[in-house]
Amino acid sequence: MLTTITLAMCWDMPGRPKGQLLRRALRPWAFVVPGPEQREIPAEDRLVLQWVAKASRPLVDLHDPVLARDVLESLRRKLDGGEAAVETMRRKRKVLVHALHYAVERGELGSHPLNRVRWRVPKPAISVDPRVVANPHQARDLLDAVSYVAGYRRARGRRLVGFFAGMYYAGLRPEEAVAVALPDCRLPRTGWGRLIPHRTLPQAGKRWTDTGRFHDERV
Repeated sequence: MLTTITLAMCWDMPGRPKGQLLRRALRPWAFVVPGPEQREIPAEDRLVLQWVAKASRPLVDLHDPVLARDVLESLRRKLDGGEAAVETMRRKRKVLVHALHYAVERGELGSHPLNRVRWRVPKPAISVDPRVVANPHQARDLLDAVSYVAGYRRARGRRLVGFFAGMYYAGLRPEEAVAVALPDCRLPRTGWGRLIPHRTLPQAGKRWTDTGRFHDERV
C-alpha cells in the first residue's frame, strides 16, 4: 500500500525504473523494519531506491489539493490499470491517513493535508455475485475435503473444518475464526448454535516484525 502511495508522490524524472523494479525494491527494503541480521541490498535495488529518494516529492507538497487528489486517485487503480475493489481502496486510504497523522505528530507537517480534499471511497455494491461465492453444496464439499488434510492424530483437518465453517456459516474474518475457543461457543444438540467472539489473533510475517521472526499474538 505504501508502495502505491510512494510512486504517486514521485516526480517524472529521467531514468525512471520500470514499475516492476520499483515495487520489487520498495517492498522488501523501504517499508520493512530491519531485522537482527542486516542483509545486503542488491546493487540493482540500491540504484532503484536512490532514484526514488531523488524523485520523491516532499510531504508538504500534499497541501496542494491537486497532488493530494492525484495520490488518492492512485488508490483506485490495480497494477493492470483496472479499478481496485472498494475494500482495497478503503485499506489503502486508511494507511495513507495514518501515515500522514504520524507525519503531523513528528512535525513533518503542520496539519493533515487530506482534510481539504473531498474524496470518498465509493460505496460497495450490495448485490452478491453468485459466481464468486460458494453455495451451500460447495461449502459442504469444501469442509469434507479439508477434513482429510494430514493425519487423524494431528487433527489438522478437523481444525480446518472448524476454521472454514466459522468463516462460512458465522461470517467470521480469518483472524476471528482462528481465535474462537470452546467457551465462545453455544452448541445445542440440534439446530443452529451461536458464537460470541471476543478477540482476534492477527498474524504478521517475519519481514514485518522488529525481531525478524514470525509474530503470532497467541505467543
